Amino acid sequence: MTVTNKEQILHHYKSTADMIVETFGENCEVVIHDLTNLNESLIYIKGNVTERQLGAPATDLILKELYRFQNDVKDKFGFMARTSSGKIIKTSMTFIRDNDENVIGCLGINFDITDLIMATRGLQSICKTSGIETIDQQFTEEYYPKSIEDVFQHVIDQTVQQFNVFGSSMSREDKLRFVRMLDEKGIFMIQGAIEKASEILHVSKQSVYNYLDEIRSIKS
Repeated sequence: MTVTNKEQILHHYKSTADMIVETFGENCEVVIHDLTNLNESLIYIKGNVTERQLGAPATDLILKELYRFQNDVKDKFGFMARTSSGKIIKTSMTFIRDNDENVIGCLGINFDITDLIMATRGLQSICKTSGIETIDQQFTEEYYPKSIEDVFQHVIDQTVQQFNVFGSSMSREDKLRFVRMLDEKGIFMIQGAIEKASEILHVSKQSVYNYLDEIRSIKS
C-alpha cells in the first residue's frame, strides 16, 4: 500500500471524528492514530480530554494489543481509564485496516465522565444506592503519553516495581525477565527502546538484542 492510499483511508475518518465531538460536546475527544509510525502516531485530534498534541506516540495499551495480536487485534469498546490529571474517561477504540486487512490506524473516542461519576456518588449518598462503589475496580489501564519519553518512563516505571534490585545489581536472569516484560508490553516496537533498555540495565545494545533473541526463541 502506498503512503497516499494510507493517508486517504485515514483522512476519511476525520469527518467522523468531527461529527462525534460536535454531537457530544466538550467532554468528548476523538483521535486518529497512524499505526505505521508508532513514535508519532497521533495525526488528528478533535477535543482535548487527554491533553495531547499532534505527534504524540501510541498509548501503552495500543502497543500491547498490537504486539499480542498484530493484524488480528480486536476493537475495544466502553472501557474506563484515568488520565494523568485524574480524569475518569470512558473510551473505545476501533482499528483501521487497508484493503488487504492490514492494521494501519486506530480511531479512539475518549469521553470525560468525571463529573457524571461525582454526581452519581452524590446521589448514592443521598439515596443510599449501591453499585457505584465498584467503579474503581472497572478500569482498564491505559496511559496517554504526550511524548515518546513519556511512554518509555511509564512502561519502565511499571516494570521496575516488579524487582527488588535494579540496574547493574540485577542478575542475568532478572535482566532477561525485565526485557521479557518490556517485550510483552510491546515497547520494542518503538524506535529507541533498545537504547533505553540498555541504559537502564547498564548493558550494551547488543546484549539487549541477545536477550530478545533468547526470549523469542523460547516462545517460538
